[in-house]
Amino acid sequence: MKATLDISILVVNVAMMLAVGMELESRHFAELARRRRVLPGALIGQMVLLPVIGWSVVRVMGLPPHLSAAILLMAACPVGDIANFYTVLARANTALSVAVNTLSCLLAALTMAGVFDLYARLAGERFVFAAPSLQLVTRILLMTAVPVVVGMILRRLVPRLVARMASVIQTACIFGIAGVVAMILVVQADLLAAEWKLAAAASFALMAAAMVTGWVMSALMGLPKTDRMTFAVVFSVRNVALAMAVAITLLGRVDYAAFAVVYFLTEVPLLLGVVAIHRRRQPRSVSLPCMGIAR
Repeated sequence: MKATLDISILVVNVAMMLAVGMELESRHFAELARRRRVLPGALIGQMVLLPVIGWSVVRVMGLPPHLSAAILLMAACPVGDIANFYTVLARANTALSVAVNTLSCLLAALTMAGVFDLYARLAGERFVFAAPSLQLVTRILLMTAVPVVVGMILRRLVPRLVARMASVIQTACIFGIAGVVAMILVVQADLLAAEWKLAAAASFALMAAAMVTGWVMSALMGLPKTDRMTFAVVFSVRNVALAMAVAITLLGRVDYAAFAVVYFLTEVPLLLGVVAIHRRRQPRSVSLPCMGIAR
């Protein structure tokens, strides 16, 4: 089962990142180029503040070591692709979500290594994910930036083929993630039965704090409500597939991946609820295209 999980999550993660690149076009960023504060604010804000929020949640809740490591891993991950889907449903700024999602994935190798080093300094000891720096950066780079760039190249070289295959790959990613989640639920059934309440509470705390932080930050920047909703989404939605890939393929810790599953299962109803409330308050408008809903 461990070998099957290793291969499955690696394949799904690479396919997901490939799908991101295959949907990327320069037109998605045309508006953002004229609003220079917005993209850096959303991108840098979630990269810097999420680890601080994760560290605070761990300290305040007094989580056991394995849950602490798992939630800190989630906080270090880039934005999940499903953030684009949430912003479309909310009639928020989808172009901003697409940009932050893509760039955070491209930069994930460097940002995650930096965050892990920050955790080690805050704890005063070696952090559990602090693999040798070059090894960590290389492996995450191969799982994130490389497939995104390959997808972008394919879209430019064979646009018709990409147009036919993009939705197929996205759908395959959804089923792939569902399969991985099911396997983790089976393998870690005893652990999840004993700790799902605490894991769900920690997940909710991280997401809620991140969402509020994103909204407040964008409000202080004087941004419209559609942008505030996008900030709230990209701050709270983490790349669960990458978290599981790092936990399983780098450390062989399925228990850390089990927390990522709980995080995702907690995220969906919370985000859909918030999106529904925001949607009711917004006039109907046309959203910019999103990059797909594969996680």
